[in-house]
Parts: sequence; C-alpha cells; structure tokens
Amino acid sequence: MTTLVLLGGGQDFYRIGERAWRMHIETVVVDQIRPDGWAHHWLEASCYDIQETVSALQSWCAKNKSPDGVLCAGTDAPHVMAAVAKNWGLSGISEATAELSRNKLLQYERLQSAGLTVPKTLIAEVADRYGMRGVVFKPALSRGSRGVQRYAANDLIPVTAVDAAARHGGPALIQEWIEGAQISSESLVQDGKILWTSFVDRNYSRLEEFKPHVIEDGCDAPSSVPVYYENDWQYQAEDQLQRAAEAIGMRSGILKGDLVWDGRLLWVIEVATRLSGGGFCSEITPEVWGVDFVGMAIRLALGDYIWPGEIRPCLRRHVCQRFYFPKRPTSHPERGPYALGRGSTSEEALESAQKRLRIMIEDIEKSREHARN
Repeated sequence: MTTLVLLGGGQDFYRIGERAWRMHIETVVVDQIRPDGWAHHWLEASCYDIQETVSALQSWCAKNKSPDGVLCAGTDAPHVMAAVAKNWGLSGISEATAELSRNKLLQYERLQSAGLTVPKTLIAEVADRYGMRGVVFKPALSRGSRGVQRYAANDLIPVTAVDAAARHGGPALIQEWIEGAQISSESLVQDGKILWTSFVDRNYSRLEEFKPHVIEDGCDAPSSVPVYYENDWQYQAEDQLQRAAEAIGMRSGILKGDLVWDGRLLWVIEVATRLSGGGFCSEITPEVWGVDFVGMAIRLALGDYIWPGEIRPCLRRHVCQRFYFPKRPTSHPERGPYALGRGSTSEEALESAQKRLRIMIEDIEKSREHARN
C-alpha cells in the first residue's frame, strides 16, 4: 500500500488526511499530539524539527516500510519536508528551496534579484519607518501571523515593535505596507511550471479592530477583483508566481502566495511551499471550482504525473468564510473555528456565512453554559 507522511496533525490536517485515506493511501502523521479520533499511524515528534521527525520516521520504517511521499498538511515546515524527501529519495522540494520558502529575508532578496514586484524590505534594528509610510514588522522565521504588526502612516510605532517581531524567529524585518486588494493564491507546480492557480480575496475588514496585529477574518471566492484588460491582476499574478517558482528553484509541489493588487501592479508579499491552512485547499477551492486540489497535491508528493486536461475548473458557487474569535487575537492560531457560507452570488454567500457563524457562536455559548452548570 502506498504510504504518505503528513507533517502536522492540527485542524488543517483532518481533511487532507481524509482525502489521502479515500485515495487508499496509508498515512503516517507526525505531530507532538495525536489528532483526536485519528486511528491511523501517528509518530510523536515535532513536525518542525528535522532530527525528531527523521529519527521517529526511521524507527517506524524499520518495522514497516519506507514512505512514498511527504507533504506539509497546512504546516509551515518545508525544511522538514525537504529533509524527509532527501533521506528517502522522494519527490518534493530541495533543501535550498525549502530555506528560501522558510526564511522571509532570503526569499525577499531572491525575489527582488529575479525582478519580481516586491515591497521594500529591510532588517529592522530600531522602531523606525526607514523612510516608508505604512509599515509592517514581521519575524524572518515564523508563521501564522505571529509577531506581525502593522502601523499606518499616522500611527506611533512603539519601541517594542522590533523585539515583538524578533522573539518569534528573528531577525525582525520591516516591510512597506502596500494598499490594495489582498489576495491569496495556491498553485500546483509540476516540472517547474505552474499547472493551475486558485485565488481568493483575503478579508481584512477587521484590521482596525485588531491593530496592530494583522488578522485575516476568512476569505471570499471567487475573487471579486475586476478583470478589465489583458494586463490585469490575474495575468500579472500568474506571471509573477511562475517567476517566483523559478526564482526559488521549485520543481514540484505547492506554491502558496500572499499578493496585493494596487490597481496597477501585482505585488508578491511572500510565498510558501506548502498546502494552505484555513480550508482554502481542502474546502474552498473544491467548493468553488470543483478542482480536487488536495488530491492533486498528494499525487505530486507521490511523484505522480498530472496530465493536461485533468484540471478542469468550472465555477460552481460562491463561498464566504468567516471566523469566530473567542478573544482578541494576536495571531492566526488564536482564531476559533470558521463558518462557510455558500450562494449563487457573493452577497448570498456572505449572508449565509454570517448566519452560520451566529448559530455556531450560540451553540458554543450554550455548551459553555452547560459545562458551568
């Protein structure tokens, strides 16, 4: 039986793991905590630690069999994925590509040298704007919006801004904040070429409420950003993402992108070589376009070939995602569960999501009240 190693057993793992199981693939989950209700193979190790993961997997393989593929299940552990792929001769990204994916400073320098449209980025040594108006402080080595802080042109920057970013994986970076439509992308890459990309609008409507933290409250798909002319945002995005894949030396796998369209230029904020979290790949893309994105990502991880014509996107419905916030968040892991709304228009999907979210919150509050009594 084909065996796939999945790095990470959090909430984003379940649908990815279930898809692999429906494909009759044996899964080996690497995480420090066993996923609730998961009866299949589990290795107790940090999926962010190369030595722990490789050692645990070697012990498992000695009693079972060698893996056929490895995939980050919504976790930002490309360095571990690359190490596993190298150790067992699997399909996947190289260690060099993984480092460019993981280290935002090295990535920015590589993308800039390749001529991509990227925001000004510097190592932040003091809490200053460095000649920029709107700015973002972020750790060079981190994930899930941890340590990320945004300050608009008229905001006072606290002296703690640099340390707050650096403690999550320094050095701290300062980056120009680009005003415009915030877009997330997720691409399938094979033989160095992007086969297809899914786009969603990131919902940052609560930026002021949660400032200075940069918290995304779900997304909307398909993108509502207008497409008017041949050099529009989508054309530029596809071109920039292809060039990004080439710049970091990516041959096969998933390229996740954070993009901004300012009305004239498409900016690449950063890219990652993993499946997205928050249900983008596992729920939203299949719902909207009817594309089995996770299934194809698994096939790429196993070294399978996706033939031309296999990906046939067709708009099925609009989907809106909104999160429940049990407390004022400082990073994405502090968000609660999300509700998905569906409709024939974006307005219908938003209304559906808001209704489902209200019901979810009521149920959570009732459960808490019952527990207290």
